Amino acid sequence: MTAMEAIGQRAWRSFAAIGMHATLLCLALCVAVTCHAWPTSQASERPIPPELQTLFEEAEGTFPVRTLHGMPQPRLREIFWVDNHRLIYTVRKLPGWEARSDERSKIIIYDVDAGTYEETPHRGDLWCLGLEGQILVQDYALPYFDTVQPGDTKEDTRYFLSGTLGQTLNRFKRPHELGMLDPFSCRFYDNADHNFGKGHMLGSLRAGDGLLDEALGGDIRLVSPEGKTKWTLEIDQSCNLFPEPAYLPWMNHYYTRSSWSSGSPGCDNVKRNAWLFSSEQIQTLPLPSLIQELRRPGRQLGGYGTSYWAKPGMFVYVQYSIGLNGLYWVDEKAGKLKRVLKQPWGLDQVSPDGCRSLIRANPPKLIELCKGQTQ
Repeated sequence: MTAMEAIGQRAWRSFAAIGMHATLLCLALCVAVTCHAWPTSQASERPIPPELQTLFEEAEGTFPVRTLHGMPQPRLREIFWVDNHRLIYTVRKLPGWEARSDERSKIIIYDVDAGTYEETPHRGDLWCLGLEGQILVQDYALPYFDTVQPGDTKEDTRYFLSGTLGQTLNRFKRPHELGMLDPFSCRFYDNADHNFGKGHMLGSLRAGDGLLDEALGGDIRLVSPEGKTKWTLEIDQSCNLFPEPAYLPWMNHYYTRSSWSSGSPGCDNVKRNAWLFSSEQIQTLPLPSLIQELRRPGRQLGGYGTSYWAKPGMFVYVQYSIGLNGLYWVDEKAGKLKRVLKQPWGLDQVSPDGCRSLIRANPPKLIELCKGQTQ
């Protein structure tokens, strides 16, 4: 397998069923974000323009952060909450054990409260944990270009194990090279299995909630399991990639994590960048005024980031900016935007109750989102 093939497989896992126009936007974002020579000095070393300083409040310490010193190092980005205190993920090394180059990884469950872990009976790379305990595991040792063994082929990386956590799993071959991964059921699908005969770009939701469909003209709509349109959202194709919704169990809604870059072309309208929706209705949310100012042409402050949702509300993280890196919280009760962390840490893994998030640092950290000074 070549380096580009390995990278392509990883990208495919994260952006299911993305169409051609979205792919082009991703490439543009890459140029704007990852390929640009951003400033290397820290944000705290640069003065913040006074007119921007008035748009947020410094509030570091609002949410407690705890370092997980004993947590074994994850091998992949895929880390899932089994419940509100246990994480499940893939490792290549544990006390007294380190995987050989041709040995499958172990999948463990780590308790963030007790600081202990247990091994599951499953081996391989964990790709998915469903809402009802379904798991999907890649049945391969190391599917990367620099670790492929003599005789290995790309075909080997297409074998997976599926079933329920803790039970015997069934081995199968991925049905299609570009098959869509449903993150809620941990199953692969071709688009044809999801489109109700519409033939458009689609995104899966929980069973019974329907799916997201790209209607003619590029608008997004939610289609019920019966094929009825529940709501439609007009979008600007220069601003939006096809949404990858995250389910919020504590409020029975979905949220789209809206990524932005001050260097990406077009997309000046950020007043509807974040979506909070259910199977019946949708609410579009603006990014905070600070982010809108960062993106305004002529600011030249750099930066890119992503919005998230947890139980306290919307969060936005900013990195590669001059003076404004960090994690921001929209405190709706106080009517203020607060910088709660100066480290540019996003909330990629939020617990089912919306109160905790794992921070992928070294060592990993846990941020308590429902135990802050203002909660």
